[in-house]
Amino acid sequence: MTHLRWGLVAAGSIAADFAAGVERSKHGVLEAVAARSADRAREFATRFDIPKAYGSYADLLADPDVDAVYIATPHPMHAEWAIRAAEAGKHVLCEKPLTVTAPEAEKVIDAARRHDVFLMEAFMYRLHPQTRRLVELIECGAIGEIRAVDVAFSYSSGANDAPRLADPALGGGGILDVGCYCTSLARLVAQAATGTEVVEPTTVTGLARLSERGVDEYAMGLLRLPGGIIAQLSCGFRLTQDDHIRIYGTTGQLHVPKPAWLPKMRQPATSQIVLTPESGEPEVIEIEATQSVFTREADHVATHLAHRQAPELTWAETLANMRTLDRWRAAVGYGG
Repeated sequence: MTHLRWGLVAAGSIAADFAAGVERSKHGVLEAVAARSADRAREFATRFDIPKAYGSYADLLADPDVDAVYIATPHPMHAEWAIRAAEAGKHVLCEKPLTVTAPEAEKVIDAARRHDVFLMEAFMYRLHPQTRRLVELIECGAIGEIRAVDVAFSYSSGANDAPRLADPALGGGGILDVGCYCTSLARLVAQAATGTEVVEPTTVTGLARLSERGVDEYAMGLLRLPGGIIAQLSCGFRLTQDDHIRIYGTTGQLHVPKPAWLPKMRQPATSQIVLTPESGEPEVIEIEATQSVFTREADHVATHLAHRQAPELTWAETLANMRTLDRWRAAVGYGG
């Protein structure tokens, strides 16, 4: 396909990031945007020179000129609109997490299968060359056999900055918002270390500070993964921590300061992986990215459209991550 014509379902900040990425892509064009109000949709369309603006998501799905949709609504709306998009014959790129629970994700995947459309969860970091280089280092034994993983993604939104994050009815909480990156990263390390396509933890435990409404404000998780690997996860939206992943092997360690989300990842940039051998000086490995992750994401969908799944983010991969998130939230007592 020369050009994949995109429709944006929602017009928030992440949709703006994706729209900017599509503008620079080889295989994508912006065709339409829908928002909860026609005025908002028109403002967004004007900003990105998008031909069509709709005040209804359903109207966008009815547009025959839209080939694929990017779903950027709040988490609880992902399942409904991904399923409705599949029923309308649209290919689907849906923001992470694909849904709020694993059973919902199964329904979305079933809809994509039945209606023969492409479906991918938008974990854009998986497509960045930094991530691919990290996997290569693990696979080639650069730090020996992997024993442990420590990954954190946590920030402070402020008491009144993000009401969605504090609302259980809107899929609030740090685990679904950014903890999903932590589980994805830890599982990716285990997959690379064991040569297994998809892995799930045999044990998931955790603790969290819960709000009065039962939402995890910040949380820690502990996973036992295949290959004898133990992973410690930390996430939150009410506590600032140093985002990182540290991977400990029998002959050294790997450190990535911002493994899941870098503001500069939105533009071409250089990032770093630090390899520290058990004896010797640290080696800084520079990774150059010539495209933003959102541009890469849009082109990745077009490239793998015929296969209906992307190799880095298969449906089995998404389900394994969703099941892990369900178990982590259950372990911390999410929702009271």
